[in-house]
Amino acid sequence: MTIREWLAELAFPVRSTAALVAVITFFVLFELINLAGLLGLWLALAVAPAFFRYLTMIGEARAKGIDAEPPGIEYFTLVGNTWTFFPAVLFALFAFAAIRIADAFGVTGVVIFGILAAAIYPATVSVLIITHSPVQSINPVAIYRLISLSGDGYWYAPSTLLLAYFVLTEIFDGLPGPLTRLLAIYLLVATFAVCGAVTRKRRLIDEVDIPTAMEPDEIAVAEQLEQQRTSVLNHAYGFASRDNRKGGLDHVYKWLSEDPDPVAGWQWFFEHMLRWEVREPSLFFAQEYLRRLLAGGEQVNAVKLMLRCRMLDESWRPLAGDRPAAIAAARACNNEDLASVLERS
Repeated sequence: MTIREWLAELAFPVRSTAALVAVITFFVLFELINLAGLLGLWLALAVAPAFFRYLTMIGEARAKGIDAEPPGIEYFTLVGNTWTFFPAVLFALFAFAAIRIADAFGVTGVVIFGILAAAIYPATVSVLIITHSPVQSINPVAIYRLISLSGDGYWYAPSTLLLAYFVLTEIFDGLPGPLTRLLAIYLLVATFAVCGAVTRKRRLIDEVDIPTAMEPDEIAVAEQLEQQRTSVLNHAYGFASRDNRKGGLDHVYKWLSEDPDPVAGWQWFFEHMLRWEVREPSLFFAQEYLRRLLAGGEQVNAVKLMLRCRMLDESWRPLAGDRPAAIAAARACNNEDLASVLERS
């Protein structure tokens, strides 16, 4: 990330009409909470998680280099995509820790803790955006890998967080309450935009097209296919939970040989296996998935898959027979670091 790109992300909430509408919407909602007294607590239980959910989606959109859709009613429910709430959980934990540290060590301790928290928090957000896994977002290895792969550009994200704090507490400390809250919302949206943007240097997240709207019949077919895949996945999990990883994977491979949409099917099973408590089967599955991508000449998707697997487990490697093609794909995508790692393995 360059200074120009950083400034562009700082201005993203006003460059994007959708983001600007979202900022104003959440500002109005938070003002209603502030005016409602005790009743506002109930509204806050819906609005605060929705706000953090939107921040996460802003980060994901900017990681892909696209605009983010304005928040819809689905943001105000706890059903679905629960991983998007995790930044709120982390924020609360950091705040609680700061209070305890202030009691124990005073202002100096809080300042030191604040700097360390500002250095780490953006990395947890970026890992979460890439993996959709709260567990991985607090994995020290994944955090280190994220910072390493993002390069010097990563430090724009912690700098943005510290800048936001400095702006609110020092530069505009005397602003009226509503203006302070509006500025805080703007700066948080800009901070998450930067958190996502720092991952674009190495294309650490898959770029996906916005799907076209489906007709009712297509929706019914898609729902039936989802149910069938879920049944196959549950059966495979039964094998894996009994220490029969091979049996579980073979069951999935057999289904994929008959899947009406195998391209989407491979991606679907990989994403859903990542949600298992034990990730080992998904990483073995990824080796076969990689072989398929390489055979089909999908070098960009193959490199993205390798980067994602290595984010989850640094020791992950392609199958021996696929290594030459994997190295060639990495070089074709100008990822010399990945190619060097694969050559050394």
